Amino acid sequence: MRRSTRSYGLVAVALAGLVVMSLPGTTSASSVPALRREAAAPAEAEPILLDASLELIARAGAAVHSTFAAPASSTAASAFTGAQIVSVYGFPGECVMGELGCHDSDAAAARAQELARQHDAANGERGVVPALHLIVGVAQAAAGRDGTYLDRMPIATIQEYVEVARARGMLLFVDVQIGWADTLAEVARLRPVLQEPIVHLALDPEFATKTQRAAPGQVIGTLDATQVNEVQRYLADLVRLHQLPPKVLVLHQFQHGMLTNKALYEAHPEVEVTIDMDGFGGPAAKLSGYEAYARAGSEYTAFKIFFHWDEPVLTPEDLQALEYPPDYVIYQ
Repeated sequence: MRRSTRSYGLVAVALAGLVVMSLPGTTSASSVPALRREAAAPAEAEPILLDASLELIARAGAAVHSTFAAPASSTAASAFTGAQIVSVYGFPGECVMGELGCHDSDAAAARAQELARQHDAANGERGVVPALHLIVGVAQAAAGRDGTYLDRMPIATIQEYVEVARARGMLLFVDVQIGWADTLAEVARLRPVLQEPIVHLALDPEFATKTQRAAPGQVIGTLDATQVNEVQRYLADLVRLHQLPPKVLVLHQFQHGMLTNKALYEAHPEVEVTIDMDGFGGPAAKLSGYEAYARAGSEYTAFKIFFHWDEPVLTPEDLQALEYPPDYVIYQ
């Protein structure tokens, strides 16, 4: 993908820093060192309060292993059948936004396979499916011509990652940060790649800030069950129409208000709702959030590891030793 002079992420400032954003209850660029300390004990009404956005902090300051499970296909019941999924997350060419962006597409795929092998060695008889987790809709600090605060990756560029994933026997997750855009319309834009059996979807409520009438990065956004159910119905129709395996729908969360009315989520056998504990910090706080969000009201669970922001970084052995290991592990 051609690199432009525009800033991908939330604020168009260099790491030297012209702007410092500070959100109530979150960290700011000026307090980055605090992220390396253990998070405070969670309050009763808010089990965990972590700023999950590496983009927010950084931009504000500036051959598959033989035992891997087969990826989903038209005959597979689920991508999770007998297996965990392990991915690298990010945006091409932007290392600050995640591990995927630290490598070209082939090297990112190799990195995902390497991490998957580590989990495969630690999870007993359970298989592993490596994946790429690609941000295809990036929230912006400015509204842009269409007023959506969203920059969209061309479908042709996404298709390049589809081909890399297919060639290596992997999955691909396409991730939308939403901004002020219509959630369902953004998902429908991705139909050419979502029709692929190996492609799944993720939505990031953190940057869905239209209801707050604020630009992404100024407040933490929210996604209601109404929007989630619209997307579920769309994916379910797509699965039935093209006889696809169930689509995984990943929803990122690190505060209660990011996903509202979860009890009203519809049950569609064609869609596997998976909530990702998307916060960074110390192990105690992250595991508290995993229990509060990923394991509460989610069919499947996900856990994000931040290589440069978690301290210490939980190992594959740490995650596999949990009473309920995550179904999906994301490395940012």
